[in-house]
Amino acid sequence: MANSTLRGALSVHGGNPQFLIEKVIRARIYDSLYWKEQCFALTAESIIDKALELHAIGGVHDRQIPTSFMCLTLKMLQLQPEKEILFEYLLAEEFKLSLPVPPPIPIHHNPP
Repeated sequence: MANSTLRGALSVHGGNPQFLIEKVIRARIYDSLYWKEQCFALTAESIIDKALELHAIGGVHDRQIPTSFMCLTLKMLQLQPEKEILFEYLLAEEFKLSLPVPPPIPIHHNPP
């Protein structure tokens, strides 16, 4: 698939959904190794498996290198999966602990 939105995709705010991500960041995503190797043949069903492999959520790091989260976000904007597919994964029991939650902070009490 090229770097274009699927034919028949809904417009967002009157335009291409990919335009929700800034042009500079989009260009860096298209040039990134993760995009070229991991996001090439993803489908609406297989993108969730890649999302489960994420270790962090963020925008860019180092010298404005896009994170894998940003690459998958752009891919989702391209694919626009059916709402039923998204709801199925959101409601699935095996993915309940896959939400991005911070680790617990240990609290130490000093005895009086």
